[in-house]
Amino acid sequence: MDMFSTKDRHEFRPLLVEIEERPTSPLGRGLLWTILAFMTITTLWLFLAKIDVVVTARGKVIPLGEVKMLQPIETGVISNIRVKVGEYVTKGQVLMDIDPSVTETNLDSKLKHLEQLEIEMVRLTALIQDKEFIPSNEFKDKDLLSTQRLIYDTKRVGYHQQIQLITEQIHQVDSQIDVSNADASRIMQLSAAAKEREARLLEVIDIIAKQEFEAARKEVIEYQEQGLMKEHEITKLRAKLTELNEQKLLITQEYQNKLLEELTKKRQEANMLKVEIESIKFKQAKQHITAPVDGYVGKLLVNTVGGVVTPAEKLITVIPKDAPLVIQATALNQDSGFIKEGMETAVKIDTFDFQKYGMIHGTVSHKADDAIEDEKLGPVYEIYIEPEESFLTVNGEKEYLHSGMSVTAEMKVGKRRVINFFLYPLIKYLDEGMSVR
Repeated sequence: MDMFSTKDRHEFRPLLVEIEERPTSPLGRGLLWTILAFMTITTLWLFLAKIDVVVTARGKVIPLGEVKMLQPIETGVISNIRVKVGEYVTKGQVLMDIDPSVTETNLDSKLKHLEQLEIEMVRLTALIQDKEFIPSNEFKDKDLLSTQRLIYDTKRVGYHQQIQLITEQIHQVDSQIDVSNADASRIMQLSAAAKEREARLLEVIDIIAKQEFEAARKEVIEYQEQGLMKEHEITKLRAKLTELNEQKLLITQEYQNKLLEELTKKRQEANMLKVEIESIKFKQAKQHITAPVDGYVGKLLVNTVGGVVTPAEKLITVIPKDAPLVIQATALNQDSGFIKEGMETAVKIDTFDFQKYGMIHGTVSHKADDAIEDEKLGPVYEIYIEPEESFLTVNGEKEYLHSGMSVTAEMKVGKRRVINFFLYPLIKYLDEGMSVR
């Protein structure tokens, strides 16, 4: 009843009197105290509360110094690219093909030449050993075999004809020497008989005619002259026989030496050709660019089928499966002084929302001593972060870090009162404004 009476009491008074005498509303007083309390608490929080000072650095995941760079060893044309970036590959898997048509033609030509040299060496060996020419079944070129058979027969027949001719001459001389020796023996016997007759006639020279003794003496002299002539003839025949034997030996030696010289030359040529063939086969094998280890394709530095590549040109990088991964990031010049080796780091993976899937923790393992110039950011310092985990759990499955993932690294470099975040820009503005002329 008092409330209604109070309301009635002020309701019909003049407006100024009503305003002056109406009591203060409790709701307004409560709102005022609430605002004052909030401002007080906020001021205390600004002066007393501290928050982390965080330095951020952009970077990416890289392997630690074990990337395999694949290069061609000669000029060629890319005929096929079999992989893509990030694909898992196994050791020996073909990643890229380089057109081998040029080397295949060259290889076929040299293999055919090598087969010819090997058949020629078989022929020469058979001629040197004076054996039949019997090539092995591994030689398939029938035309080449026929040609070498013809050369073999011609050479061997020609040599044997020469040897046969001079052998016949040697036999003739031997026969002549035998005849001459028989004649010389007969003359010696006749000469001995004539000498005996001459001696008998000399004993009875007083009782025989002188002409008979002279005839016997003359016969002895004639037989002696005939014997001397036969000895001279035999000497000439023996000299001719020696000459013919020397000629025969010389023909054989020249024939053998020529064959041996040709065989040596063919062997040297074949050995050089084998080296060239091995080199071509090695290059041909390298025209199939293969993975040296199990791992992931890091970069495809060429992407055009039909493009020309040159020796030592970089084609593909392969990151070994077990290669340790680190995070390479760049810190701004003004932030680098706060970053220390061993500092704990939180790494946000751009691929996965950190608010949903979390972050990876790591430690700063190295900070560069010298700055490098970035076109957009100016001087920056490279830092390396060693991650403590190698995966994030995404929808219940482990998603492992891969080379090339972009990240943001956050490092706590200290704490600062909240009020400083509001005062620092003002102080800086006033300081710079008052120092400007």
